[in-house]
Amino acid sequence: MKKICLAIFLSFMSLLFSGMALSGTVADFRKTLSIEENAWLDAHPVIRFTGDPNYAPVEFEDKTGRYQGMSLDYLNLITSRLGVNFKRVESTTFYDALKLVREGQADLLPVVAETPKRKQYLSFTAPYLRFPAVMITARADVDHWNPEELKAMKVAVVHGYNWEDWLSREYPDVALVLDPDIETALRTTSFGLADVMIGDIATTTYSISKTNISNLRVAHQFEESLQLSMAVRSDLPILRALLDKALANISEEEKQAITKKWIHLEPPIWWKNPTFRLVAWSVSGVLTGVILVALAWNRTLARKVRQRTLELEEAHQRLMQSAKLESVGRLAAGVAHEVKNPLAILQMGVEFLGAELPKESDAGAVIRDMEEAIQRADGVIKGLLDFSREKKLDMRKTDLNQVVRDSLKLVHYELGHHNISTEEDLNPELPPINADPDKLKQVFINLFMNAIHAMKRDGKLRVASEVKRLKKGADGGKATGKFHPGDQLIVIEVEDNGTGIEPAKVGKVFDPFFTTKPVGQGTGLGLSVSRTIVELHGGTISLNNRDGGGASVVLMFKTN
Repeated sequence: MKKICLAIFLSFMSLLFSGMALSGTVADFRKTLSIEENAWLDAHPVIRFTGDPNYAPVEFEDKTGRYQGMSLDYLNLITSRLGVNFKRVESTTFYDALKLVREGQADLLPVVAETPKRKQYLSFTAPYLRFPAVMITARADVDHWNPEELKAMKVAVVHGYNWEDWLSREYPDVALVLDPDIETALRTTSFGLADVMIGDIATTTYSISKTNISNLRVAHQFEESLQLSMAVRSDLPILRALLDKALANISEEEKQAITKKWIHLEPPIWWKNPTFRLVAWSVSGVLTGVILVALAWNRTLARKVRQRTLELEEAHQRLMQSAKLESVGRLAAGVAHEVKNPLAILQMGVEFLGAELPKESDAGAVIRDMEEAIQRADGVIKGLLDFSREKKLDMRKTDLNQVVRDSLKLVHYELGHHNISTEEDLNPELPPINADPDKLKQVFINLFMNAIHAMKRDGKLRVASEVKRLKKGADGGKATGKFHPGDQLIVIEVEDNGTGIEPAKVGKVFDPFFTTKPVGQGTGLGLSVSRTIVELHGGTISLNNRDGGGASVVLMFKTN
């Protein structure tokens, strides 16, 4: 009994004298701790920690190798309460950090999510950081979380992160692509080596902004949030209790200061945003350039019409059109590439803000308007890139009837959604031709979607194919300059019973950037790209209004 009393007395005296040497903040906080806790702190003045060097902005190594991030700021606040020093044990990956703690080479992980597997060797504090969990993808056809479809996909996750444990436990049939860090996982998804990536919106947004990856988007945001805690070895329960008390003592003002330092959550004044200004000026530059090119071309053509015969005029017109498309293509490609990277970052930021702000608030309404504007701008950019991209063909023996059927399958949902019936009048004796079926699918899908938009609802789409031998003057001039009397042609006709085209605009439908759709609903590049693809196959495409209402598009290809 005397020995026990002596031990308690000595611990009390140690606490008394050590408290005299501590700073005011530390001393005040240490008074709230038990004698046993203070004695443990005095016996352990240095606590070893390790972590993920690639989890910015939560924790990471900067270019000089220094440990940075939100977790370091929290550790500094804990130091100001407990009076201990934290010494870092370097690790190469998060998986490596987990191994160091399991082997007893480190005491603490400042940032970690609790999982059943980790609870076997770690003791967790209450969560102190929370971020929305998201699914990132580059695929246009992935727009929601579907566990059944996920079984046929490859899912990128960082090796050792809680997503690996969660997916392995809840969806054991999913094929996981394990990457060493977030940036690698993002690039794996961007390059198509994985279909989707699972992560949290804070770190993925930060990494995308640093790496300028432009083709990724948030396809789904989970209801659950990623909850991050501090964790110690399971044989150090007193340290876990001390960390919980120190974290609970951190004020809301201190927490908000750390969050604002690393994650900018303030609703942006969008018209003052430099990225918005860059997009606006870039789009204006594209339109101005197109107008200037068009004006220059028209003036030159007018002079040539007065000087040349009809035959020379037609030849010159084709030459000028080629030069125009080449210059516009170069301009479009340059502007699109410059705009796409900041637009992708802006999109990720707006999606994150949309999740944070109340949907019924004025700020929420502004965010929704921004999302719609970004989607329209992204559609224009994709059209510009497709218009400017070099059209290399993968020519092989092709059944055009099958290309038509495959294209109809791809727009089957849109047809059903608009209650549009289809009629296929395809000649089964159609001979194969040498063509690129994927490029021709792009043409037919564009034609079908234009027809759907023209009919709106309750319409009828008819597609017919036939083989005919060209007779002199029998095709109404549609094949002028391409084919000759006696040539055997495959003719495919796409008809709809929509509103048709104004007669004054029929001759302009294949011009770049010309569209009959309302502002913001079309880029005016679809038919221009389609004509280029058809002409690369040695064919022709023409559009006219039908006598009974609607429009008819006729494509002609010469048989091999």
